[in-house]
Amino acid sequence: MTVLRRIVGFATVTALVLVTLLLTAFGVAFGSALLIGAVAAGVVLLLQRLDQPEDPDFEHLRADRRDGARGDLQELTWAMVARDGRVGERVLRRIKVVAASRLARHGLDLTDPRDEAEIRALLDDRAWRTLTRTKSPLPSIADVRHAIDLLDRLGANPGRTS
Repeated sequence: MTVLRRIVGFATVTALVLVTLLLTAFGVAFGSALLIGAVAAGVVLLLQRLDQPEDPDFEHLRADRRDGARGDLQELTWAMVARDGRVGERVLRRIKVVAASRLARHGLDLTDPRDEAEIRALLDDRAWRTLTRTKSPLPSIADVRHAIDLLDRLGANPGRTS
């Protein structure tokens, strides 16, 4: 047992005993005095914990990634939580940003109606409907996973297909 633990233990027990004895001396019932003494001991413990040095903060090394990189899709898929089998609007917005970035590397614009045929050929109709949906109901998780799989196979670079 370290010296610090002994001191903390001694201060805690001392607070418990002193407060209990003082309150009993002033006519408080022993059970109540003991309970208040236990609260005092808890306060002593809390105050001693507040003085502890902070835990070291480890720097998280993050590699610089371009938008639409494989990691963007992986981070997004674990965050998809839906109560009714549908994704949230925030997730859908983020998927559209990633999709626009991936498609832009292939010279296509998700918002340009002239590129619709090429995007449908590159992905498929289901993914197109998922990525261009603008009103309720939001797409299902299965639809979004399908679109993410196709975007992932599409690759972040024009020359890569898997």
